[in-house]
Amino acid sequence: MLKHFVMITPEAVKLNGNDMAHAEQGNALLTELYRTDVGDYPKFFKMDTLSKLGFVASEMLLKDESEERFVPREDRAVVMFNKTASLQADTNYQSTIQDPENFFPSPAAFVYTLPNIVTGEIAIRNKYNGETSFIVMESCDAHIMARQLMNAFQDPMTQSILGGWLDCTDENHFEARLFLVEKQQFDNLESLESALIADLEIPTIKRLNNQQLNNNTMDELIYTLKQQIIEALNLEDMKPEDIDENASLFGEGLGLDSIDALELIVLMEKNYGIKLQDPSMGKEIFKSVAVMADYISKNRSK
Repeated sequence: MLKHFVMITPEAVKLNGNDMAHAEQGNALLTELYRTDVGDYPKFFKMDTLSKLGFVASEMLLKDESEERFVPREDRAVVMFNKTASLQADTNYQSTIQDPENFFPSPAAFVYTLPNIVTGEIAIRNKYNGETSFIVMESCDAHIMARQLMNAFQDPMTQSILGGWLDCTDENHFEARLFLVEKQQFDNLESLESALIADLEIPTIKRLNNQQLNNNTMDELIYTLKQQIIEALNLEDMKPEDIDENASLFGEGLGLDSIDALELIVLMEKNYGIKLQDPSMGKEIFKSVAVMADYISKNRSK
């Protein structure tokens, strides 16, 4: 179970599952929470709604944690998720450049047209020097979130994470489901996923089995490898979709020659840390993009 978690919508505020009293709704609710729980950070009033939401939610969490604050630390990461990125700030900025006859781009609005600005606001406020990430995905999904959080814990420096779902379509439509999680609390993905479902009512939309994950990873590697080949060989008129991963790279396939083979050897060392001690090995490894990708997945060092 999670020890510290908060949920904020335009109509409701819950801390550790308990309803918190409030008088306002919508954007005014965020200002009320700021005045009630913070009050000493005037930059709040310059923030976009997504950042205001993340800021007040994180303040409530950290006050509930009751540990010493504003001391530089590298062991806490900030990892957030949502679906709409910085849509509200993007929309506001677009309105300042929409009319060619009245073209006055707003620098203040432009600052917030990246979703990870909110993680920066939280990190700066609390002097966190660890990882900060904002991940945009299709839906609020406990399984995917838990997997990303467990990945963050692979960094030996990271011992705790301030994270969660943080989404906003406009100043009166938003949702925060934030939490604090310690590395020592959860020793596997399933236990963390279960806590997100139970405490924050975050659903699991799509669970991928190991075979699906491996297939997705290989598909991504093949696509990336096609892009790298096009760039390394200056195939300017080609797109990754033009290359059949199962077709021969030499001869009647892509039509590469011995000079191109040397470029592929350099590509593998530069991008994947693979050194071919015997160039003749390339004859087997470079049969096709798919064969290359399989060899890279088994032998890469970076």
